[in-house]
Amino acid sequence: MKLGIVGSGKIVQEFLPWLASSPAFEVAALCSTQRSADKAAALCAQYGVPFHVTDYSQLLAAVDVVYIALPNLLHTAYAKAALEAGRHVIVEKPLAPCASEAAALSALAHRKGCFLFEAVTTQYLENYRKLRQLLPRVGQVKLVQCNFSQYSSRYDAFCAGQTAPVFDPQQAGGALMDLAVYNVSYIVGLFGEPQQVHYAANVEKGIDTSGILTMDYRSFKAVSIAAKDCAAPPRYVIQGTRGYLLQKSTANFCGPVTLHLNDGREEHFSLNGKRPRCAAEFEIIAHAIAAGDQELCSGMLETSLAVSRVLTAARQSAGIKFPCDK
Repeated sequence: MKLGIVGSGKIVQEFLPWLASSPAFEVAALCSTQRSADKAAALCAQYGVPFHVTDYSQLLAAVDVVYIALPNLLHTAYAKAALEAGRHVIVEKPLAPCASEAAALSALAHRKGCFLFEAVTTQYLENYRKLRQLLPRVGQVKLVQCNFSQYSSRYDAFCAGQTAPVFDPQQAGGALMDLAVYNVSYIVGLFGEPQQVHYAANVEKGIDTSGILTMDYRSFKAVSIAAKDCAAPPRYVIQGTRGYLLQKSTANFCGPVTLHLNDGREEHFSLNGKRPRCAAEFEIIAHAIAAGDQELCSGMLETSLAVSRVLTAARQSAGIKFPCDK
């Protein structure tokens, strides 16, 4: 299948070296803005991508699958155009700026008979699947803690008056949508949608630069901490009545897992291998599309829609408004 990539930012630069040599997809085209044309053309030349365009309609005419790696606010419009053209779509996280737009994209994909996936690496990694298998061994889950905090290279400029998309409420930015989305996907993918959510955020200029999201599952509580204005070591802990699971890596990498049991025993698991974090994601998605595996797609999409509902409810509880709220 021919894959078209939309965007030339950091995530594309991270994934393209592997994608360009992967049998999962044939990377046939890259679409950029006119402003980024030189950078995009250089990427195409470096990695053997045959077709560079600045006209999205030309990319849609040349590929079977579109991978959208653009600022959050643009996800819905570009995904909608691709689905309406009958193309399968992979959208970088978050699927859409708000739950209503995510639901509309899902409905459109269903009507068009197209596959729609959210590109969130966590869900596809071997260590994450191992977490699911290990959960019963910790007993009844009582507490879940996730911390994804990275000091942003753009935060100082933001404080000085320069607003990059990641700190712009008009561009659907913020710590919740950039980092906590991984935490929420991690939690919802394991436990489903919570009964209630509340987001206590540090808000500057109308956007959350950091915050604590609480998720109430009635029988247990989950907490997501995410920050772009300060840093801390990543820590993911699932605590149960018979022990706990610990990871010391951010959810997007979902690194080695340690099972600590109350009797003092420990077991260690590291199953992701040395491949780039995107490898499992794109291979599984490519296989699902080629095989027509709607069941897998539907299951992944239901998780993405639940994540979108949590993010929207959390953001609104903190009084953070996006253009889609109008």
